[in-house]
Amino acid sequence: MKLLAALQKEARKLAKAKASLERQLNAIGAAVKAFGSTLAAESANGRKKRKRHMSASARARIAKAQRQRCAKIHAAKKTA
Repeated sequence: MKLLAALQKEARKLAKAKASLERQLNAIGAAVKAFGSTLAAESANGRKKRKRHMSASARARIAKAQRQRCAKIHAAKKTA
């Protein structure tokens, strides 16, 4: 009988430990989720990736090319 009681006591201890670990794991998961955007920006070697900046003239060239593409499509639609 004592053996059964001791096993049940150990089972309760383990269940409490499991519940505690699950709470800690959930807290860690929430922290990772909260900092997910920061962690995703880091590269494999631990350094943060630098943002690429585009010059104003490059943006202007891209915008001009896009306007030309749109104009070409709209012109094709009008003739069709």
